[in-house]
Amino acid sequence: MKKYFIFILLHYILLGNYSGGAPGSSFKYGTNARGIALSQSTISTYNPGFNAFNNPAFLPNTSNNEYGFSYFSMSLDRSIQSFSISRPLPPSAGVSLSVFRSGTDNIISTNDFGTPLGNISQSEGFGMLSFGINLGLLSGGFNIKAYFNNLDNYSGNGIGFDFGLLYNLNEKINIGLKLNNVSDGYSWDIDSEQYEEDIHANYSLGISFDNSKNLLITSQLDMMPIIENTDNNKLYSIYRLGVEYGLDFYKRKNILITLRSGLKLIDNKILYSFGFGLPINISEKIKLNIDYALDPGLVDEGFSHLFTFTIGNI
Repeated sequence: MKKYFIFILLHYILLGNYSGGAPGSSFKYGTNARGIALSQSTISTYNPGFNAFNNPAFLPNTSNNEYGFSYFSMSLDRSIQSFSISRPLPPSAGVSLSVFRSGTDNIISTNDFGTPLGNISQSEGFGMLSFGINLGLLSGGFNIKAYFNNLDNYSGNGIGFDFGLLYNLNEKINIGLKLNNVSDGYSWDIDSEQYEEDIHANYSLGISFDNSKNLLITSQLDMMPIIENTDNNKLYSIYRLGVEYGLDFYKRKNILITLRSGLKLIDNKILYSFGFGLPINISEKIKLNIDYALDPGLVDEGFSHLFTFTIGNI
């Protein structure tokens, strides 16, 4: 029985195209509906409640406490939850505490002869402490992450880091750079033996145009490793483009519905995403943002409806 579970673990780690199925691959999906609707091209634009995930260099721009929560109930028994608290550190810094978890339930297990043994589940995530500081036109930030990974009766853990930079070219254009999963990895204890595996680093460069009224255009290039069973892993690129437009739905009530769309180019395939945002003033000082994204899926796994809630001071 134990040998079977080890086989599942190795299968989970090694199989899958490019970075899919590799350690930490679930972290690349996204943490909030706004980011996913914009095809995850968010390292160069302010993302209320989730700046620590997207680019910690934005944390100094936090003017009031922000709270972000996402719950994604997805196709194929998958789910993602994320939560983040951000607050300013005057005069020129910001800090955040965040949690991310992804999981899959009802995984059918069999032995070497194909006999069903029941269902198992897998979950992966991290707790994160983030800090950012404003140095003028340039801002910087970092994340410290404590990883966990659970596969049935086996568990792994580790420590990792992210680093982000933000440059304000002018009032409308930002340039962002982020290094993800630097020196990251899991340490597994399997039958009293230690097993080490790396979470591969990836790099992102983005630029955004925001006219501060109702239009945002953002683009991003991600460089990620092609996971092969060799020591000569190569990099492949993902290009992302997102557009956000604010529509005055009811001017007297000051209701601004934000429409969003994005596309990403992966291995000569174009994938689309859509969504919207709706702000609601729940009091004179507190605003609730409800964001929604529709994920059509990558390989016909079915539609996923994604919701995020963000609370902050007006």
